Amino acid sequence: MVSLILVSSVLFIVTDSIRKSNKEQFHSFYDNKYGHKYMVKGVDLSYHNGPINWAKLRNEGITFAYIKSTEGESHIDRNYNKNYRDAKQADIKTGTYHFYTFGLDGKRQAQHFIRNSTVGSADLIPAIDVEHSFINRYSNDKDYIKKVIDELIKLEHEMYDYYGVRPIIYSNKDCYKLYIKNNFPENLIWMSDLHNEPDTNDTNWIIWQFSHTGNIDGINGDIDLNYYRYSFRKFNELLMP
Repeated sequence: MVSLILVSSVLFIVTDSIRKSNKEQFHSFYDNKYGHKYMVKGVDLSYHNGPINWAKLRNEGITFAYIKSTEGESHIDRNYNKNYRDAKQADIKTGTYHFYTFGLDGKRQAQHFIRNSTVGSADLIPAIDVEHSFINRYSNDKDYIKKVIDELIKLEHEMYDYYGVRPIIYSNKDCYKLYIKNNFPENLIWMSDLHNEPDTNDTNWIIWQFSHTGNIDGINGDIDLNYYRYSFRKFNELLMP
């Protein structure tokens, strides 16, 4: 996933990324040993991905797509409406996500998302993106961590009250341990791990984002790739009533 501010600050390396290798393990649905295990394939994207040929993505076997709508309290993704409309027309199950800005008022962030997003029946459950970036800095300060969690709880509660379902929470292992674990026991988790399959003993993760540098027909450049954890039959659990 991509933050507007992160893209404009490409030279900044966040603390939790320094500890990882710069080389990702996977670049397509077919260059790893998990393609036969996880049959339901998806992508996530924003305007940074440029023009999308959604029909080609569908022909590549893409079942679902999460599309960025909003960030913080005021930013709106400029391609959201077009991407949402075109994905639906291509018969790809479509969801919308909000990039959470640490520390900003969670209720106002939720209201911003609700005003500017389309979440209809049979769409994917809306998602909240929780990750470190240039603006979402890492800190081990306990007061800072508490503030991040408190405003995220407000954001999640406001979205739950409005939509009647718990939003999915996207995160990586570091942010999950800092902000999500034990604080959101009822929310499904969308786990980003670019090197290893998430722990199959954990029952709450439902989507695995395994690449930020995916290569797939229908888009020029890199795209985020995802596997849904279970079968096509069970995929309906991700859909709005």
